[in-house]
Amino acid sequence: METATERCSIVVANNGKILGKESSSSDFDHTAQLTLLVDKCLRQSNLHLFEVDAIAVSIGPGSYTSLRTGLSTAKGMCYGLNLPLLTIDSLSIIAAGVIQEQVESGESTLYVPMIDARRMEVYTSLFSSTGETLEAPHAAILTADSYRAYFEKEITLVFAGNGAPKFSPLITSPFALFSSVHSDAAYMPALAEIAYQQKAFVDVAYVEPFYLKPPNITVSKKQFFDPSR
Repeated sequence: METATERCSIVVANNGKILGKESSSSDFDHTAQLTLLVDKCLRQSNLHLFEVDAIAVSIGPGSYTSLRTGLSTAKGMCYGLNLPLLTIDSLSIIAAGVIQEQVESGESTLYVPMIDARRMEVYTSLFSSTGETLEAPHAAILTADSYRAYFEKEITLVFAGNGAPKFSPLITSPFALFSSVHSDAAYMPALAEIAYQQKAFVDVAYVEPFYLKPPNITVSKKQFFDPSR
């Protein structure tokens, strides 16, 4: 289950092979669509929920509400069916997608997944051509000087995710490539299979989304009647 950004998607997989896939048709409609997509995906795979061995969900970083919806749904299913829960880093899903799509696969190529965090800020990390994490997830404000040190060393960086398009106008380096790969459950099966084989299960009762930053909450400016005055 991938719910870190504006669109959510569901995949049923067996040994890393996709059996069924469904995606939302509108932005930020996770609450209304997620369980319906799960049902459609299972029907497409000719399976029932009780036949599932485990559930994997994107844990973040990403949209605050989207992550909560995805994790809450996954936790409810796991609790009700006594299934193990796996959590997958959202940025690693994008990086896996770029590598899977074989976008510039040289050994020296590095992959930079980006998830939009409003304005010119993104959640990002850095991955090698083999999928190894080189930089932990962090928030970064994009400028024309971002990643300049890599470009000066003639290291190719491939940017992907819904945060990458706003970085593209700032960069003219020939070593900056941009991929259309975005957050999608289709890139999760291999990561989930590895986590399942390693028994990297999380505590369903206590696991929380990895927000990276506190949610952006706007305080209402409305004046309310105070009976004590």
